[in-house]
Amino acid sequence: MFQPYVAFTLIAMLTISTAKAQQLDYVDSVSTPGEGRLVTIDSYWLLAFSHTYDIRLPEHVSQGDDVMIEVKQDDRWQAEPFTVTAISIFQDLCRLHRQHPSQDGRFPSDAIYIQPCHSE
Repeated sequence: MFQPYVAFTLIAMLTISTAKAQQLDYVDSVSTPGEGRLVTIDSYWLLAFSHTYDIRLPEHVSQGDDVMIEVKQDDRWQAEPFTVTAISIFQDLCRLHRQHPSQDGRFPSDAIYIQPCHSE
């Protein structure tokens, strides 16, 4: 009787600590160093493939902005629009999301990763 209780308690503690570790803060605007990485997601039913590109972006970005970013492909820079639907931050790592992430984080979408970065 004691063992199932201990097992349940350990599982509950692990689940709660994992959920807390993955929580992100959402902010309205951030300051960036002007560069980052764009990660694009191609979803094929059960599989998701990603591609990573170096980018340049404005030094101030707000939620809802339509920003022009420069994407480096084949050693050339190309201008491309990016709509910032949400901004998440964890310590000095920011993510600019093209689609608002689900609360459980299971549905990835294109995002720009920026470090260091801080909220305004």
